[in-house]
Amino acid sequence: MNDSLVSHILYRVPKKNHDAMLQLCKEAYEMLKQHGILHYDVFKLSNTDAPMDGFDNIANTISANQDEEVWVESIYYKDRQHMNEVMSKLEKDERMGESMKQSMALLPPGTKFIMGEFERLSV
Repeated sequence: MNDSLVSHILYRVPKKNHDAMLQLCKEAYEMLKQHGILHYDVFKLSNTDAPMDGFDNIANTISANQDEEVWVESIYYKDRQHMNEVMSKLEKDERMGESMKQSMALLPPGTKFIMGEFERLSV
């Protein structure tokens, strides 16, 4: 694969905000695509049971309650330089600031997006 850097964004969404957040993700995807990302995925956690002994469900780790969904967005880049180029373009795009403001308003009060950049390992 030619994508070696993935940015994951993890967050809780109140179930009542599902459709509004999904629409913002669609708009974000269009912006990200225009600025050169390789790929974009959005996932909703489908099971909140503990998988097996020695494991915990991610919903517990981020303190999601019954009225919330756990979402993760994955944004794929060629490498760090490519990511920096895309981010530089996004910073200049006024739509992204407005989209972030709208997204933050849909999260539970006092919460933030959890973000991490992951480099692909060869196995």
